[in-house]
Amino acid sequence: MRFIFLLMLLTLTSCATAPFAVHYPPAQLLTAAEQLAMAEQAGQHFVQWPEQRSSRQGVNNRRLFSSWQGQGILLIDLQQAEAATIAINGQPLRLQRPAHGQPFKIDISPYTRNDSNQLQLVSLQPATARLTIAVPYPELKQQAQQTTKHTRKFSKVDQLIAEEVAAGFPGAVLLVVKDGRIIKETAYGYALRYQTNGSELAKPEPMQTSTLFDIASNTKMYATTYAAMQLVSSGMLDINRPLTDYLPEYLADGRELRLVSDLLYHTSGYAPEVHFHRPDNSNGPLFYSLNKAYTDQLLLSQVPFSGDRATTARYSDVNFMLLGLLIERLTAMPLDQYLEKQFYRPLGLNNLMFNPLQQGVAPGRIAATELDGNSRGGRVSFPANRQGVLRGQVHDEKAFHALQGVAGHAGLFASARDLAVLMSVVAQQGGYGWQRFFSPAVVQQFTRPSGYDHRFGMGWRTAAGGDLSWHFGAYASNYAYGHTGWTGTATLIDPAHNLMVVLLTNKKHSPITDSGTSYEFAGDSFETGRYGTIMTLIYEAVLQ
Repeated sequence: MRFIFLLMLLTLTSCATAPFAVHYPPAQLLTAAEQLAMAEQAGQHFVQWPEQRSSRQGVNNRRLFSSWQGQGILLIDLQQAEAATIAINGQPLRLQRPAHGQPFKIDISPYTRNDSNQLQLVSLQPATARLTIAVPYPELKQQAQQTTKHTRKFSKVDQLIAEEVAAGFPGAVLLVVKDGRIIKETAYGYALRYQTNGSELAKPEPMQTSTLFDIASNTKMYATTYAAMQLVSSGMLDINRPLTDYLPEYLADGRELRLVSDLLYHTSGYAPEVHFHRPDNSNGPLFYSLNKAYTDQLLLSQVPFSGDRATTARYSDVNFMLLGLLIERLTAMPLDQYLEKQFYRPLGLNNLMFNPLQQGVAPGRIAATELDGNSRGGRVSFPANRQGVLRGQVHDEKAFHALQGVAGHAGLFASARDLAVLMSVVAQQGGYGWQRFFSPAVVQQFTRPSGYDHRFGMGWRTAAGGDLSWHFGAYASNYAYGHTGWTGTATLIDPAHNLMVVLLTNKKHSPITDSGTSYEFAGDSFETGRYGTIMTLIYEAVLQ
């Protein structure tokens, strides 16, 4: 039976588009031998020692691996060796060949530290023998306990959000990861607080840490950019080629000049958006679409440019609508199905999806957004507009009406915990457990600041230069990156501090305030929904 199972694993590997797309059953369900069989394709390291990778002997039989203090395992096959000595961060470990002679696991958690760790072969008996060692990527862990001291660290954060909820802010979930551990996961306020007329419910529904949120433009990162990074890693996509090489219909009016990278850098020259959902949109009646196939056609051949390419970065939903279409063309799958198959299901993420109501998620598990369709309290009207409190349907009008809820720029719903797991993949240079999704080189390529505008990476927003302190806070390093979402969501990954933050709010689930000349959602005026202050307080808490 074991031979048949391993043969199935090899078959899965050969059918995948590339090693970066290979996924396997959860490691805890496999024996050490079975894990070792798959590790060559998916682990952080798969080494066979002794080796002769360099004529400099001090270079051989050594590796750096990423881990977190108090975590880590190795899979080892001594093959014909009777014994071996390895060292973890200089700590020697004596290995004896087990009686069964099969590969085995060892726990190295007492010897690991945060970030880079040293692995070395010290000796092997007999010297002519060989051994194999496999190293997984780290996984997210839960803090063992919340001490009084730990709680006190975040008291300023808790106090600010609690005060704002008391003053009318709807709700939030905050999750903080430091050194690979979830050190804070807290729900505040309400998932459903207001009625359509703006009055408070007699019994509002409390927010839960497991509540799903419409993450709006964070979709650009944790759906579309992730897919693009995987396709680049696998060799299926070259971002330096013209988009028309992959989408032959993308022609005329300068389209042939646009590279895939122009879409990722937001340097294509497109306007921020096209209101496909409105017959009276500024581009004319030709651009009115409530049908995905027709919207795709408009994106490919009709949407005009508002500027030249490669001159300056101008944030645009159109760029990511086109990237979503490109991914569907390359993979021959709808965007949501591709992401489910390649990322969300392999990672065991059941609270990350498009169109959650269609997936059987109860409305009570989802944070509500706008109070009366997309009407801004009756100030906006168009034929297809929805009525009543939005809950479980993507708020973004273009995504909902013109692309049926699945779009490259918006539409993803997520819980904070599932989003943190997904963020860990890119924070750990492309891998998680026994799964590898991107190459480290692609992670670096996508997350470094653009030469056009240092506030942008490829898709990602960056903290370089401090221009986006309103998002990243006052203390983010120049290496930090993340994104925001219009509905009230912000994510931050800071490799310099081993810090990740997920701040999910439903700030648009609030009454409209009107000054006579302009209006805004009441939730927009609170610091919780403006991100920067919360991020600053988090840095102060974790770095003190």
